[in-house]
Amino acid sequence: MSYPVFKDFDKSTSDILSEDFDTKYTLKIKSAGPSGIAITTNTTYENSKNPASLSSKVSAKYAHASGFTLEKFEVGSTGSVTAETSLAGAADGLKLEFKGNDSDKGDVSFTYTTPKATFTALVDVLKLKKAEASVSSGHGAFTGGASASIGTSPYALSTTTLAVGYSVPKVFNASIKADKNFEKNFSLYKGLFSYTATKDITLAGEVSYPTNKPAAFALAGVYKCNPKTIIKLKAISSGVINASAKHEIDAAKKCSAVATAQFETGLTNPKFGLNITLG
Repeated sequence: MSYPVFKDFDKSTSDILSEDFDTKYTLKIKSAGPSGIAITTNTTYENSKNPASLSSKVSAKYAHASGFTLEKFEVGSTGSVTAETSLAGAADGLKLEFKGNDSDKGDVSFTYTTPKATFTALVDVLKLKKAEASVSSGHGAFTGGASASIGTSPYALSTTTLAVGYSVPKVFNASIKADKNFEKNFSLYKGLFSYTATKDITLAGEVSYPTNKPAAFALAGVYKCNPKTIIKLKAISSGVINASAKHEIDAAKKCSAVATAQFETGLTNPKFGLNITLG
């Protein structure tokens, strides 16, 4: 058994609360290029600005039999370039990664997985302003982990996060995280849960308690109407309500459409979105 990296500690629950609620209009087209290269074109229509604008990004992905993968080579509408690569197989359980762009990012990291624990480390090689490390492990239904960030001006621990979780596969997940700023002690506590009530209904929630602000919460429900359609509803303590409907147009060709809506208290200030993926 292997454990997820610490940043994905509660991913299954947090995805329920965050995915399929984007109020933009996007069209994502995935296609196959030569020599096994996968090409993705992502076009976004921004109608919240005046005047409205249209922007596109084109990215490529390529995996080599040696274990090297070009995870992403992306060119934005302004000419910005982002590159992400990985190398697996250099040693048993070890994966090396690089994520950077042409302006302000150049991170080198590794993930080392064993049956007992998963370790990660990251260094900003561009500006040498940060370093991060994490570990995740568990026993039975319980998992736990910790991460730490080190600032380099001066070299000192800046923040750390502790987490513990409990899981009953395909039924229930719960986790608690505590963030500690070394100048302000623990500054944020967060609890997450998800519960599969039936094969068609899943509930999820999040409670955040910043020590210097009022507590906040979010509740979400997922209903699988049929094998091709999923409806989601989310309410946030600030008074915002989100809803979405995702329909699988063609499973074999991985084509889907997600319609979204967002309202504030009293169903005011409505926002809508439509996200289509082809391929």
